[in-house]
Amino acid sequence: MISMPMKSTQTNKYETACFIQEAPTSSEINPRGYKLKKSIEGHPFIIFEATLQTYGCHNRMQRRYDAQNVVSVINNDERIQTLKRQNKWRGELNHPNPDIKGTELTDIRMTIPEPLNTSHFINNDRLEGDKLKATITTHPETAAGRSVTSEVVDLGAVPSFSVRLLGNMIPNAPRNMPNIRVSKVITFDLVDFPSHPNADADIAPGIVTESAIITPEAVGQIIFLKELAKYCAEKDENLRVVCESFQISTDEIMGINNGNIVIEQSASRIMIPLEGDVRREALSYLMEGGM
Repeated sequence: MISMPMKSTQTNKYETACFIQEAPTSSEINPRGYKLKKSIEGHPFIIFEATLQTYGCHNRMQRRYDAQNVVSVINNDERIQTLKRQNKWRGELNHPNPDIKGTELTDIRMTIPEPLNTSHFINNDRLEGDKLKATITTHPETAAGRSVTSEVVDLGAVPSFSVRLLGNMIPNAPRNMPNIRVSKVITFDLVDFPSHPNADADIAPGIVTESAIITPEAVGQIIFLKELAKYCAEKDENLRVVCESFQISTDEIMGINNGNIVIEQSASRIMIPLEGDVRREALSYLMEGGM
C-alpha cells in the first residue's frame, strides 16, 4: 500500500471525509418557555430559545465536536450568513431520508433544506459556555411547522435538534479531544431522540429519489450493495480504522450510494466517500452488475 502524504489540514493519516446527520440534541426548553404568536393568515407559531449542540463531551454515537470549529464554520459560511440576514436559515422536521429502504436521496436534497418541509427558522445563534444556543421560530404555514407548534403547545413536547454537516472523522483521537472536524454546517433539524445530551428547546415537558416497488430483484440488489460495502470497509485501511475507532459494527454498514459508504447508527446517518483502488474495484463490480 502506497503511503500518501497528509493534506496540510490533516493531523491524522486516517482522517476521513464524511457527511453526517446526527441524532438529536435536546433543546432544554423550559415550561411554557415560548412566545405564542399568529401569522397574518391566523395560524399559530411559537418562538423559543433552544440548545442546538453541546461540546466538551462525546455524544451517544461516540462523536465529539469542537465548539470553536463549529462556530467558525457557521460564521464564515456566506450562504448561512446571507440566509440569517434574510430570516431564511431553515431546518426540517426530521433529517431527509428515503421512504424506501435501499434507495437514496440526491446530494442536493441532503445538503439544501426543502422549503416545503420547513418546520422552523434559526436566528441569533451563539455560543454560551459549552452549548450552541439559538432562537427558533416555527413555520406557521407548513404542515411540519404547524405539527411542531401543536406538539409543544398542546402536548407539552420538548423539541430536540440534530446537526446536518460535512466534515472529517478523526479516528483514534485522544479521548478528551474532538474526533470530528467540521467543514460545512448545513442546518439543525428537529428530530426526536438526542445524540447530544441536553440539546433541547428551553422548554420542559408539561439527494430526491423516485418511489419504487420493492421486487425480489431489488431486494437482491440491496443485499449485494450491503455486502459490497462491508467488503470495502474491511479492505480499505482508512475505513477499517474509522469503523474501529467510532465503534461502527458491520451491521450498521448499510450499502453504497454515489461512491459513498452509507452507515446508519441509531437515529444518525454517515456517508464516507470511497477512494483509490477500493473505489475503482467497487465501481467495477457495480458496472458489471448493471447498477
